[in-house]
Amino acid sequence: MLFLFQDPLGDAHGLAYLYPQAALYREAGEGYADLTALAGEVREGELVLKLRLARYPNPLGGPLGFSLATALVYLDLAPGGEEALLPGLRTPPGQGWEAAFVVTGFGVERKSPEGKREAVRAWREGEWVVWSTGLPPGEYGYYGAVGLFDPFAPWYLRPVSPEGGAWVLGAPLGMPPVVDVLALRPEDQRAAYQEGVLRPLRPKRFALEAPSLAAFGLGALSLVLAFLLGRKGR
Repeated sequence: MLFLFQDPLGDAHGLAYLYPQAALYREAGEGYADLTALAGEVREGELVLKLRLARYPNPLGGPLGFSLATALVYLDLAPGGEEALLPGLRTPPGQGWEAAFVVTGFGVERKSPEGKREAVRAWREGEWVVWSTGLPPGEYGYYGAVGLFDPFAPWYLRPVSPEGGAWVLGAPLGMPPVVDVLALRPEDQRAAYQEGVLRPLRPKRFALEAPSLAAFGLGALSLVLAFLLGRKGR
């Protein structure tokens, strides 16, 4: 695994957003739009992404096993890029995105800043929704957000309105149409909504350098020899 970002459980409410009041949502309970983790792996030389939600109700029969949430994952592949994520939400200056993945229970699409869309291969592995990115592994930045599925909206996200309603989120005008964003701490999510700026998460390197590996090997060998000599001397 290249990285694992874990998002706090139970924070899928934006800034006190009101969920739609249609029976479809009331009967689904909570947690279906709660992002809990994003992970990356290398498989056959390709970057594969994995996303996990708290729950997967599927009243609309999505083939990926859920149907009420839409997740967005943006990748910062190079300097510059598109800084607008969604209405009311941007990246920091100079840390825009070059590729986005729109994840619904009906499939995953890759989207470019110019609006080009293409379907990518996606599947389920237990509690994870997994998809191929078509990208090599690299030192990328990651943005994530989850809203409610709307098959007719450009990003498959239900809009917001101050009054809320049966099929829209209740939130002040100008707020982003998502109830959860990828952030490691609650205060980071709160700041993203308040400032309108979502900061990327970037994997840390865990690999040991070659000299460190050599030192580790010598240290382990010394311990083994000391143990064997100690037993021999008994």
